[in-house]
Amino acid sequence: MPVDPFSSAVELAAAIRARRTSAAQLVELYLARIERHNPALNAICTLDKAGATRRAREADAALARAELWGPLHGVPMTIKDALETAGLRTTGGHPPLKDYIPTVDAPAVARLRAAGAILLGKSNVPPLSADYRADNPIFGRTNNPWNLERTPGGSTGGGAAAVAAGLSAFDVGSDLAGSVRTPAHFCGLFGLKPTERRIPNTGHIPEPPGLPRAVRHMNVLGPLARSIEDLALITKTISGPDDAEWDLAPVPWVEVPEKPLGKCRFAWSTDFGGVPVTADTRNAIQQLARALANRGCAIEQRNPDGFSFDEAWETWGEIAIAERAATGGDRSRERVAALNATLGDAWAVARGSAKGVRATVADYLAALTRRDALITRLEKFFGQWDALICPVTVSPAIPHVPFGTPIDVDDQKVPYFIAGTAYTCPFNLTGNPSVVLPLTRSREGLPIGVQLVGPRWSEPGLLALAQKVALVTGPFTPPPESKE
Repeated sequence: MPVDPFSSAVELAAAIRARRTSAAQLVELYLARIERHNPALNAICTLDKAGATRRAREADAALARAELWGPLHGVPMTIKDALETAGLRTTGGHPPLKDYIPTVDAPAVARLRAAGAILLGKSNVPPLSADYRADNPIFGRTNNPWNLERTPGGSTGGGAAAVAAGLSAFDVGSDLAGSVRTPAHFCGLFGLKPTERRIPNTGHIPEPPGLPRAVRHMNVLGPLARSIEDLALITKTISGPDDAEWDLAPVPWVEVPEKPLGKCRFAWSTDFGGVPVTADTRNAIQQLARALANRGCAIEQRNPDGFSFDEAWETWGEIAIAERAATGGDRSRERVAALNATLGDAWAVARGSAKGVRATVADYLAALTRRDALITRLEKFFGQWDALICPVTVSPAIPHVPFGTPIDVDDQKVPYFIAGTAYTCPFNLTGNPSVVLPLTRSREGLPIGVQLVGPRWSEPGLLALAQKVALVTGPFTPPPESKE
């Protein structure tokens, strides 16, 4: 019985268990789609056709023995080329690592394999995940399946393009400033940035293999998928401490009591510190707010009380660059110089990143203390509201432009880095979970997503809430060209 390649991972797993399809048939289906569509997209940069085919046969043989590996038994996946995969090249988009083959999986990858998922290959990234386009000197650029002249976003851009185009059931990426959420938004997918320290970062590059673990705050791993159910299942599967990161708390995944949508309380905003968004983006979120109000929700246009976005952007910049500079000082200085040349002191993130390059231990600790205060303000805000609704970026998917090119937001120009991160990185700073849902399409036919941000450690409740909101916003829709 034919299976829709755009089904969710949960649906595909159920189809395999019910013998409506097999793991081998699914892998064959996705490999055929990769052969057809990947040349135009360049989403998957390293393909393991033989390994995936062999593992699919093993999955089917196990099921024939009534042996179920786990809830993702036989489901094909891709993994961001920043996460180590045993026996399969992992480059991080970084030329010195172009031939690097890890001997062990990152814990997140190992947990997905143990749950039965089958690795098809690695999805493309920018060098060391330091951009919101997926383009690097090893593999070149990835194109957006909605419009090949647009980027799918980054840094998990290859993963987003693969999942949106039906080349994979799901992908797992990483998010330090929006690198899961921006590609989800640009490609019309569901995505989750979990609470900081729910999932181990072990085996994640940008720290090249063998160097000390320096990026200890704000970066998280998270899934890109075609349903909210998939986000929940994948996140539960990869959560929890591992032998290299005992500072991750073993926080249980506790399902919350059912709450009708009409009893929920939402704040919403399309203005973080004066950074403009397109009229299409603003109007779509306003329409969502009206639709939720019509369903009985308490909803109010407001930002978190006492939460300074300038302070958040500056503190994010200082911590992110201070930690990255610990293992890549020269490259960090070059990156900051390039970034700040496009921004100047007028932008808080530029001031913060310049501080981060030269930060002393005392400076770094002061920045972490400011971060604590901002977390407290946001958590107090969520004592009154179930979620904050806000944009993901200032616009739909941007064209393939060089790093640092100002971005058109209707009749305004917004600096490149601000356009891609102003609405996402504050929640990396505070560690709050954020779900991206596909919301609508722009006048040019490009996807526009929306963020739902909730209190720390609230993923079960936030995803349950997002599931209800998705009944209003709608399901995943495949890009027209990818249906063929």
